[in-house]
Amino acid sequence: MTETKDKKPRKFSLRNVSLKKLNHKYDFLMSHDESGRPMLNFRLNLLNLILVIIGLALLLIIITTFIIAFTPLREYIPGYTDTNLNREVYLLNLRADSLSREMHKKDIYFENLQKIVEGYDFAADSALASINIYEPLPKGVTDTITLKKSMQDSLLRAEYEAQNQYNLFGDDYFAAAKQSTWVKNFFVPLNGKVISGFNSNEGHFGVDIASDGDQIINATLDGTVVFSTWSINSGYCIGIQHEDSYFSVYKHNATLLKKEGDYVKAGEAIAILGKSGDKATIEHLHFEIWHNGIAINPVEYMTINQPDEN
Repeated sequence: MTETKDKKPRKFSLRNVSLKKLNHKYDFLMSHDESGRPMLNFRLNLLNLILVIIGLALLLIIITTFIIAFTPLREYIPGYTDTNLNREVYLLNLRADSLSREMHKKDIYFENLQKIVEGYDFAADSALASINIYEPLPKGVTDTITLKKSMQDSLLRAEYEAQNQYNLFGDDYFAAAKQSTWVKNFFVPLNGKVISGFNSNEGHFGVDIASDGDQIINATLDGTVVFSTWSINSGYCIGIQHEDSYFSVYKHNATLLKKEGDYVKAGEAIAILGKSGDKATIEHLHFEIWHNGIAINPVEYMTINQPDEN
């Protein structure tokens, strides 16, 4: 009897692969099912197949690395941040550093100003100057401190204030030769006769002056018109702010010649005599003068014809 042994298939191993087997060529044919006409036919050995697979793997690795390193698509991969984040952080660090240096310079500047105002002497414009700014100055130092006005600063302030339309004291208020006095030369606003005198107890804070014809109402002092309007009780009314906290009011006019913001001189025409308003029965001027918010009697400051005493 002869014993038959089953032949077992050999396992694939690189040891069993010889150079001859690697160079052995295989035909790859792709044909149509019905016609049998070949559509694709090429010959390839095992060594070429291995090289092709390795080349495709390397190409895939290179393409993936390029996409991750140089395109915004890497933002969609977990673990990667925005491509502009590092640049923004760098710019913010530069700005923070610049702000820190500027703040340090400002601190040194204000410290030196404080030292100058308080009379300390320091040699260097630096924060390293160790001076106790809270230590009281000796009396000899305080006696030598003098404050000086800059001519350029005064001229600049005067020019700026003169351009202001609502400057209550006029364009020449800042002139060096101009001096304020308590005694005023009041100009009579209307040549006429007082028909109703001043009586603060009855709420009549001025005088009523009557005159014939269409007379002109004049400003009693230099000043700025702060209101020029019409009301039911006072009719056409105008108010002027003067220096030294004087304020004058002119009521019941027929028409107004000045508007708010106008600067007027003493004796300049500001309105026309009339009887506007519900409280006016005849043509007259209701004239008031206020000083520091208190009504004063106009006849004590100017010559106005008083009513005859019978």
